[in-house]
Amino acid sequence: MTLSVLKRTIFSCMLMVLSNTSIAQDNDCNYFGLSRPKAVPQDFNPQPLALKEGFKFNVEIKKCNEVYFTSIDAKENIYVSKKQHEKWSTPKIASFSDPNYSDADPFLTKDGTYIYFISERPTGPNDKKLDWNIWYANIKNGEWGNPKPLPEPINSKEYDEYFFSISAKGNAFFSSNRKGGEGSFDIYTVKVLGANAFSNPKNVGGPLSTEKYEFDPYISPDERFIIFSINENGNSSLHYSYRDQKNNWTAPQRLGNQINTTSQDFAPSLSGDGKFIFYSNNGRLRWVHADILLIPN
Repeated sequence: MTLSVLKRTIFSCMLMVLSNTSIAQDNDCNYFGLSRPKAVPQDFNPQPLALKEGFKFNVEIKKCNEVYFTSIDAKENIYVSKKQHEKWSTPKIASFSDPNYSDADPFLTKDGTYIYFISERPTGPNDKKLDWNIWYANIKNGEWGNPKPLPEPINSKEYDEYFFSISAKGNAFFSSNRKGGEGSFDIYTVKVLGANAFSNPKNVGGPLSTEKYEFDPYISPDERFIIFSINENGNSSLHYSYRDQKNNWTAPQRLGNQINTTSQDFAPSLSGDGKFIFYSNNGRLRWVHADILLIPN
């Protein structure tokens, strides 16, 4: 067994543990004491997140005692609030988010040791274009280490990459407007091979990637379904697709008119237990029960 094979074997075992843990951890978060929504969406605007009356999106809750989200002021920045001694802290810019640049789209791994996000900061001393790229940071001694960009060809030199999410099976999904796609932005997937090691990106193709503008893909842990946004003529709306009996993606279905009520419905995410969908409704955070997704058993 070669070293590379051994690394992949160990990582596969880690994924199995994380997958089983995610099933066992059917956590019952308090969600700031808000009444929990069912089929009708509700505002997700607890007092601890009322930082400003700005444009908010990207709610990410994997653990019951911390929440990440993006807010736009002069720039886009990722904020964090944590629960300590039964009290939530005032949101502050996360240590990995640079206020000198725009950052967004946080995705926290189930075990909380890695966080992925996108940033317009330079990926190196010769990077002058400042396009959107995918970055990551990992926990070191209880604090986030220095963030680093993902390697090429996940990040491209001339094009944008958005919204990185990973399944329990070790497959990651993101969107990009790189050459060779079906439309302006398409959905791509890569296999996670180890720490900061990935397969070459592959366009998922139809029916998810089309001539339209598809972005913000959030994959469910078991990969039964994926939620994403489609932008048509400047209007963004949320859609979902699920795998059929042959493991093929079904034609995307638009989430109902109670979800898509503005021209900017995007940035979906799932709660850690998979029970709730969070999304941005023209800069207003909302949530709804995941049972609204009509997925055959």
